[in-house]
Amino acid sequence: MIWFVIIASGVANFAARYSMLSNFKFLKVPIWLEEYIRFAPTAALSAIVAASLFVDENGAPFEGSPSKIYAALIASCIALLSRSILITITVGLSALWLLG
Repeated sequence: MIWFVIIASGVANFAARYSMLSNFKFLKVPIWLEEYIRFAPTAALSAIVAASLFVDENGAPFEGSPSKIYAALIASCIALLSRSILITITVGLSALWLLG
């Protein structure tokens, strides 16, 4: 089953990328699908960040130093205030370095 999901995801990803580079202008994505796909990158990035914050390398719940969580909170506040990716990354990594 997992191989089916991996292959289907690969085919869907290839089709989406190929359709933008080819001359298939007559193919339109349905509006309902466009609404779902719009949030996919944000959801994937949120899952990766949450996993790196709250789960350690072995898959156990995180119980160590809270410096990652504090740095993430600082970076989140900066992101809300500045709306700049470069400033957010710089301040977040600096906070992680100073707190670590």
